[in-house]
This record gives sequence, C-alpha cells and structure tokens, in this order.
Amino acid sequence: MRAATLLLLPVLLAACTTIPVAPQPAPPPEVTAPAPVLPDQALPEQASPEAADPTEPFAPAPTTPPTSPLGSSVVDVPSAGLGAAVGAIDPEPLLDRPEPFARLQGWAEADLEPALTAFRRSCAVFLKRPGGRALLNSDATYGRQADWAPVCQAAKYATHARPFFESLFVPVGPSSGDGLLTGYYETQIEARRSPGATFSEPILRLPADEATRRLPRAQLNDGSAEVIAYGRPVDVFFLHVQGSGRLHFPDGSDLRVGYAGNNGKKYKSIGRVLIERGQMTRDRSGKRSIEDWMEAAGPEAARELMNQNPRYIFFTEQEVAEDEGPRGAMQVPLTAMGSVAVDPSHRPYGVPVWLDTRLPRGPSDSQAVRTGLLVVTQDTGSAIRGENRGDLFFGSGTEAGGLAGVMKHRARWTVLIPRSLAARIYGQPAGSTS
Repeated sequence: MRAATLLLLPVLLAACTTIPVAPQPAPPPEVTAPAPVLPDQALPEQASPEAADPTEPFAPAPTTPPTSPLGSSVVDVPSAGLGAAVGAIDPEPLLDRPEPFARLQGWAEADLEPALTAFRRSCAVFLKRPGGRALLNSDATYGRQADWAPVCQAAKYATHARPFFESLFVPVGPSSGDGLLTGYYETQIEARRSPGATFSEPILRLPADEATRRLPRAQLNDGSAEVIAYGRPVDVFFLHVQGSGRLHFPDGSDLRVGYAGNNGKKYKSIGRVLIERGQMTRDRSGKRSIEDWMEAAGPEAARELMNQNPRYIFFTEQEVAEDEGPRGAMQVPLTAMGSVAVDPSHRPYGVPVWLDTRLPRGPSDSQAVRTGLLVVTQDTGSAIRGENRGDLFFGSGTEAGGLAGVMKHRARWTVLIPRSLAARIYGQPAGSTS
C-alpha cells in the first residue's frame, strides 16, 4: 500500500463544524443492485455517445495540453467521525497521490454548487445499494458503498457546497496523465406529430422485434417501430448523435426523449467521411459545417452521407422538469456543469472529480481559458473510452450547444473521496498527522 504524508489544516478542521450531520443511520436495506453493464452490452448512452467523437462535431484540440498545477504528495485530513466500519479492499488503490485543495487550479474561485446538486442525486442511488458493494472492483481507492453513506447523509443537510466538500472529502491526485475532455448538451429540435415534406424523419421507439433492432440505419423507417414524432432529417440525425433531447411542437408543448437502445452497429463519424472524401477540412468539420454541407448538397446527398453511419438510436419519452436535465447512465437527472460522462470500466458512477482543463467562454472560443471545475461522474457513451476520457454536460438549449460544440481540450483528473476512506487507505487514522 502506497504511503502518503498527512498534513492537518486547521481552517478546514473548523469547516467541519459548519455542516449539520445527522447521526449515522442503520445500514441501508439489502436491495438488489442493477446488474453491471458489460462491455458487449449496449451502454445507456444518454446525451453523450457519439457527440464526443474526436473529429465530429467539435473544433480541433490544442496541440499543447494545460500544465498541471499539482505538486507534492500531501493531504489535509482533519478529525472526522464519519468513518464507515468496513474492512480493507484489494487490490491497492490506483490513485495514489492525495493533494490539498489549495493545490487544485482554480479551486478557490470555482462554483461548487452544481456539483453538490449532482452529488445529492448520486446519493439517492448509493443509499439504496448494499453497504458491502464496491464502487469499482478494479480500484480500492473508491471503497465500498458503506464508505460513502455518511457523506451522503451529510449532503442532505449541507447548505453550502464549499464547506461540505472541503470538510468531508480529500482530493486524490491521478496516477496517470491527462485525457481528452469534450462537451455535450441536450438539444432542442422542432418536431411534428405527423410527417410532412420538411418534417419527414421519424423518431422511433425501441422495436419489439430483435431482428428489426439490428437493422442498419439505411433500412430503418417509420414502418420499423412505433413513431414518437417527426423532425427534419438533419435534426434527427444529430439528435441521435447527442442521445437525447427536447422536441418542441407548434402548439408550444415540449417532450423530452431519452436513450432507449441502439441497433448494435458501430458508430462512424460522418465528419470524418467528408474529410476523407476531401469535401471538408479537419478544422471545419463541426456540426454547423456539416449541416451547411448537407443543405448545399441536397436531401439525397445528405441521406447518403447520414447512412454512412449505420448506428441508429431508439428513444423513449420522458417528462420535462425545468430544473432537471435528462437522465444519465446512472439513472439520475444530469446537472449542467455538474455532471460528466466517463468510461465506467475505469471510473465508477457517482464520484466527485476535479477537472483541471480549459473551458470556452462562447460558441466561437475554441482556445478557451484555463480553469477548473468540480463535477460528478454520472453518464457514459460509446465514444467515451479510457481512464481519463470525459464528456462534460453543458446543459440544455442553444447556448449550451454552442459551448459544447467547441469544447475539446485536455483535462487532468483529481478524484475526491471521503476523508475517513482516505485515512484508512493511506494508513493513518483520520485526524492524525505525520
């Protein structure tokens, strides 16, 4: 087990008293947890799947990644009485460098409230699971559900995000380098209840017949399954890319559609197809450029291009709650700038993560500005693969879409884990120093 130097910061010790914490409840009932999603199963892709493809529909990544601000291996652990009585977990943790919050780039200025909202939603799932269940079998850093139950109980009463996270969590630095961070959003498109010359593309429910579900895009139509609504072909195609969205009808009503399944075909980037054909350059292969190409080329050429991607997404209706995003793979509503899609084989759902990255200030700001933000792992997607690969949820609507469309930068990941868990993993009781 790797050793870590522990540093006590009195100011954070004082912060512990600012959050009322209910007495630790009895262990939650043994509820059968949902079966894990295996690699060969269709992942619940929510809003993140294809949109994060490195060539579509986002601007090129900068050639020089941001410099990491993280340095020496120290951790600030005040006395904490929130420890969960569970045994040691094998194998050893893969995240091996605890860090003080002060070393996180942008931490002091960051808005942590979206992350607290997102974390509370994760806790609704955590508290229903058996306490002995590991968050991630391949990495002991994340502990078991019982390790997270006390901080989840505390989250119910937290009135401010900063003292909550600083008093009850420890930042644990990454064991490997940074990775690509892209963005996604919940799109809104115009739709109709019946087809017409312009609104001709069906938005399909999941077919009951297994053979139909496996058909490629070119062979699926409004006779293949029950139709939810109709939209413009290009709008529906990018609805598939995002994995969820809102449909707006002429009577003023809205309907949210979420991911229900896919046809099992491998995703192919139509932006890359246009680049390979010499009809588009890599630096102009974003969503807007692709839409402009389709409009200029005409409906037949646009259809032929879209059919180059055989993957097809089926949808289901969801109620629209104005203060909630669509549901992610964790089956909780996503939070704008508080939720991130990850590869669940490398990172468990529900965990707070600090991202040292660059964020765009507007839809044309592809260079962006270096900053940091706290998010919670709550979603996944077919393009999200690897330990440090992520897709940031920007929210819903046009403004969010403009920011997501230019988000493609490197990010350094720092996980936040409960202090009592960190104290046990790194070999010293909470509150001790060395």
